[in-house]
Amino acid sequence: MTTLIPVKAPPTEPPHSPVVVPDDRPLHRNADFVRLWGSQVASAIGAGVSKLATPLLVLALTGSPADAGLIAAAQTLPFLIIGLLAGVIIDRNDRRRILIGCDVARLISVGSVPVAWWFGTLTIPQLYVVALVQGASQAFANLAQVSALPRVVTRAQITAAQAFNQASNGVATVLGPALGATIIGLGATTPAGAAYGYSFDTMTYAFSMIALVSVATRLQAPRAATGPNGRTGLGRLRADIAEGLRYLWNDPDLQGMMAMNFVHRMLLGSLVLGAIVLAQSTLKASTQEIGWVLTAGGGGSLVAAFVATRLRARFAIWPLMIVVVFANAAGFAILAGAPHIFVAMAGMAVATFCESLTGIVQVAFRLAAIPDALQGRVNSAYRWVAYTGMTVGAAGGGFMLDHLGPRSALAIAAGAMGGLGVAVLGLRARRTRTHPPAIATG
Repeated sequence: MTTLIPVKAPPTEPPHSPVVVPDDRPLHRNADFVRLWGSQVASAIGAGVSKLATPLLVLALTGSPADAGLIAAAQTLPFLIIGLLAGVIIDRNDRRRILIGCDVARLISVGSVPVAWWFGTLTIPQLYVVALVQGASQAFANLAQVSALPRVVTRAQITAAQAFNQASNGVATVLGPALGATIIGLGATTPAGAAYGYSFDTMTYAFSMIALVSVATRLQAPRAATGPNGRTGLGRLRADIAEGLRYLWNDPDLQGMMAMNFVHRMLLGSLVLGAIVLAQSTLKASTQEIGWVLTAGGGGSLVAAFVATRLRARFAIWPLMIVVVFANAAGFAILAGAPHIFVAMAGMAVATFCESLTGIVQVAFRLAAIPDALQGRVNSAYRWVAYTGMTVGAAGGGFMLDHLGPRSALAIAAGAMGGLGVAVLGLRARRTRTHPPAIATG
């Protein structure tokens, strides 16, 4: 159970601001949720295409998994730099405008790739810049979308809404790589096909913007013009960040999950690239078959979305998370030892199922506990730690793949994932013995 810290009405909220009651209709009949969800589906499908196009493009241009890993790390690096600031901005500004601005930035950056390819000027440094812009935009967009969710659905619907989001991501991850493999296959060369994939991704951001413009609900509660204790400027910024960190620090369950999530995300950082390099260099798979592997991962994500609400209703969060980590280790092990493409698909499905289930359960857990005025800041601090792990994992995974090969790199990740499960299990058992649950009397 989460230890909920008593919180007074957030000092950043006007004392008599009007309360907006979220739409309590079924999610499929909630127009603003559907629009918010639709924008996410569009960009997720495009991201699924470029998720396959990017490493294949880098590998075609450089032949180096290390370069592919560094570009993947560049997509998460911006969160380490602006993550905490992003949380403050999201809590203080119109979240819908932030989401639209992120789509504009991604449309321009991603769209620059096919333009540069057309004129014969595409370079690896440009791909690094595009990755950084995508990462910065994603840092804001992901936090803004998650923070806005409790504004359009009721508290009781949060887990279902997040599972619905994950289901859409799962569908997009199923369709994206398969569609990406088809689009890339249309090119005379891999770089040409990848440029077509980037063009498709660009169009999805335009669709996402259209969906967001039509959202009617205000995606944040009214805010006061000044921060805690009437501070403004830099003092207000420091106080805002400190307020979010303090809330996170005072919740032991959020602390523990954040620490576990850091290691978990670090190990997951090499999953997609490892699967692609394994399929391409070891299993000698075609572009279509590589797309199948990523599509299988999308299938695992989709299954996680359908079972998450039921699992969360039946099991406490810590036992569920520990089992998921062990299952994730099994997925990595299956992938590492895969003798042919179909076994690799199974391993990818298991690993991605666990990754998605972790995301759904943890996000829903946080959204239900954190006040609206602190959603951006607490979630940004939590995700800052997670993205640190992802950045380290993506860069380190690329170098491991380069020097050890895909089977050894994935096997090491599987062993480390199992070790994480053992460590968390031991720590939770020790805490239970030290702090036995109180017995109700009366």
